[in-house]
Amino acid sequence: MKISVAVCDDLEEERLQMARMLKNYGRRNGVSWNIELLESGDAFLEVFQPGRWDIVLMDIYMDGLNGMEAARRLRVRDSECTLIFVTTSMEHGIASYELQASDYLVKPVAQRDMDAALDWCLHEKQEHFRTISVRSEWDEIEILLRDILYIEIRRHTAFIHTAERIIQTPRGMNALEEEIASDSFLRCHRSFLVNQRHILRMEKRDFVMDNGDLVPIGSSDAAATRQKFMDWLFLRNWKDGGAVGIF
Repeated sequence: MKISVAVCDDLEEERLQMARMLKNYGRRNGVSWNIELLESGDAFLEVFQPGRWDIVLMDIYMDGLNGMEAARRLRVRDSECTLIFVTTSMEHGIASYELQASDYLVKPVAQRDMDAALDWCLHEKQEHFRTISVRSEWDEIEILLRDILYIEIRRHTAFIHTAERIIQTPRGMNALEEEIASDSFLRCHRSFLVNQRHILRMEKRDFVMDNGDLVPIGSSDAAATRQKFMDWLFLRNWKDGGAVGIF
């Protein structure tokens, strides 16, 4: 498992300490990290892109742009990444909750506290890190479920659409749907399986994906399909504590 992490703290010693704790945890739990060390909130936002990091460890008290403001700007564009505040005071506890922080660690951070925070995050985000393996031509390819936009079946071949490419594999829809086994995926047509997290809006006959593609809604059970999506959307918004415009 490869997980990308940003460690944002204006003290070099603190950044390196958190990186060491991450590596200690990774060695004991079979987790491989891609760690980026950032010295300020401004430096964080300069390189930030939605989806760049799975976990962000954010100090609050920093010169210039503080960690709370950097986190607010992060949340405007990325609601998926796990946010852990690391600071010297508990006074921002309520604000961290509003920003959907997963944990709030008080310095000096002990390894056991970091381990507990990471245990909880990885357990809660299991779906986020799940993959499937498929054979395409001569290669075995591992694909993150969250990267799949939709799957289309044509003549006994599955076309797995991601934002970056289309992967062809000789797999049937029933086998793929059973392996994926995720509430985020909806069988909306006999030949299409759609990742609901990538639906931008719903039209009368199609789902419009966030890359602009249209995925058809089967005419035989269109009403049931639309209702399943609305039910999923309601549950997601309730869990996230927000609302997503879909029409």
